[in-house]
Amino acid sequence: MRELTLRAVFLGIILGIVLSGANAYLGLKAGMTVAASIPAAVISMLVLTKLLKNGTILENNMVQTMASVAQAVAAGVIFTVPSFFILNQTGVINYVPSYWMIVLLTFIGSLWGVVFMIFFRKPHIVDEHDVLPYPEGTACAEVLKTGQKATENAKFLLWGFIISAIFKILQNLKLKFSDKIYKIVEENFTFSLGNFNLPISLKKFTISIDLLPALFGVGMIVGLRIGVMMATGALIAWWVIIPIIGMFQPDLSSFQIYKSYVRYIGIGVIITGAIFSFIQFFPIILKVVLNFGKEESKVSFVKDPHKGLWYDNPNYSKDLPLPVGLILILIGGIVFFFVNPVSTVLGKFLSFLVLIIFAILFTAVSSYIVGMVGSSNQPVSAMTISTLIAVALTLKFIGLSGENGIVAVLILSVIACISLAIAGDMSQDLKTGFLVKATPANQQIVGIISAVVSSFFLSYLIFVLNNVYGFVPGFSSNPLPAPQANLIATLSQSIFQGDIKWNEIIVGMFLGLIARMLGFSVLAFGVGVYLPLSLSIPILLGGWFANLLKNDEEKKVLIGSGLIAGDTILGIIFVFLIASNLLPAPSDTDVPILGSFSPYLSLILFIVLIILVHKLIKGNSK
Repeated sequence: MRELTLRAVFLGIILGIVLSGANAYLGLKAGMTVAASIPAAVISMLVLTKLLKNGTILENNMVQTMASVAQAVAAGVIFTVPSFFILNQTGVINYVPSYWMIVLLTFIGSLWGVVFMIFFRKPHIVDEHDVLPYPEGTACAEVLKTGQKATENAKFLLWGFIISAIFKILQNLKLKFSDKIYKIVEENFTFSLGNFNLPISLKKFTISIDLLPALFGVGMIVGLRIGVMMATGALIAWWVIIPIIGMFQPDLSSFQIYKSYVRYIGIGVIITGAIFSFIQFFPIILKVVLNFGKEESKVSFVKDPHKGLWYDNPNYSKDLPLPVGLILILIGGIVFFFVNPVSTVLGKFLSFLVLIIFAILFTAVSSYIVGMVGSSNQPVSAMTISTLIAVALTLKFIGLSGENGIVAVLILSVIACISLAIAGDMSQDLKTGFLVKATPANQQIVGIISAVVSSFFLSYLIFVLNNVYGFVPGFSSNPLPAPQANLIATLSQSIFQGDIKWNEIIVGMFLGLIARMLGFSVLAFGVGVYLPLSLSIPILLGGWFANLLKNDEEKKVLIGSGLIAGDTILGIIFVFLIASNLLPAPSDTDVPILGSFSPYLSLILFIVLIILVHKLIKGNSK
């Protein structure tokens, strides 16, 4: 049966570039990315099986693996690389990495993320088949096995894309009259009590919602539970903390209070979440260390994972040869020594040693975690923070300080984060491959190809997004929040310069402790505190909406993915049009075409979008 074909690789590269760009845009806006496996599998089957008539399940698995790995590279890049631009624009460092430097850092992280999983595929995916469910990987395998049903459901993906794309076009459509540029549909609806004759604390009360189909789609995919946790954090920040601080700082606007105080409280919550994540998974870390290198006994399957497959693949248990894996790790290590900015040989060796130990360790932990709870709950940022702190303390031990220390630890964090993101993602993809009897070595080969190719595109995209939007309020009219990158920038600066608002962070850590006692996911709650309220509300609405519809989960995932794809892919197209001066950049001087009623019109149109999605799902229910 055909598996690693040229057309599958080509389609995987195209989908990888498109979906990784969309996820990069989404992650910089919302602080989270979504798995690309199922949408990629459905699109692949539509192209190879329906249009070309002779696509195989194993070809579709290769395409899905490539698209999924590219999405993981995007997550690693956006969580870390914008930190350089943030610290540069705020005057902390003078250094900004070149395009080729980012490509090389991405290459090292991608190589290690794919290759390290060679060591853990058998013990986690094969030997613990009945212990670790790998939810996304298993779901994707079912989609591949039921190809006919999945391609029929592709209409949900397509309609979601069309509805979202039309809405995005309306939001970016502008008219010019009498030297003024008029906006038709706004991206945000905000209502404030600031203009009413009320006590000072109530004047800071604000309700805000970003009218972005992508955020609603994210809510449909992550579900009500995550949406409630994020929204709770946001509402506490904007309806409790900001009004209280406003009583003592009456001259500051709600946004100024958020920027000066609340973001640091959010950082404190996220740090607490990282600590609890490390404690929670320490037994897994200990198990990995104690069992590393040991041959685990193969468990007997309660249920044959290959039941119903009519073909046989004699290579379905073959990984890339160990010598090849070691050579690839060595190649990454050689490149690492050239890009590592630490000047001394001892410093290069120690930082490499710490980074490689944490990369291998957290690869195993990441694989185990996503096997238990899925990729959406994988604490990549928490593990990256742990690696960052370990590397930073090592660099301080050898005498590195100031700007040199910040730049060095950021460069090493980029490698670590990309490696961890890919390791968790490859675990799900290898589980899918195991269930459909694909060849692991072929998945590992296409994973490396996809990661390398997407790194060239994503490195360029980061520069374009920085030029068009930026990541720092005050340096552009509509900056992308980039929450994880802001967090990593703040931590790096504080470790080497000590310039940090510890009072706010300590308050946030206590708030995170309370959230943990209430049974919340502290990281989800912390992201809600850290991000603007306007981002959390549409995610909550999407989760609530999906919870009301007791339909096939696959339909919800596909239509949610369509909403995300339409919004983000069109968003990327508009970014390149703006960068090419074919469209005007977002500006505070743009005039709403209906004046003060424009935000209300935009809100009405967003409600119409939700009604259309509801009718689409209910009208096709069986």
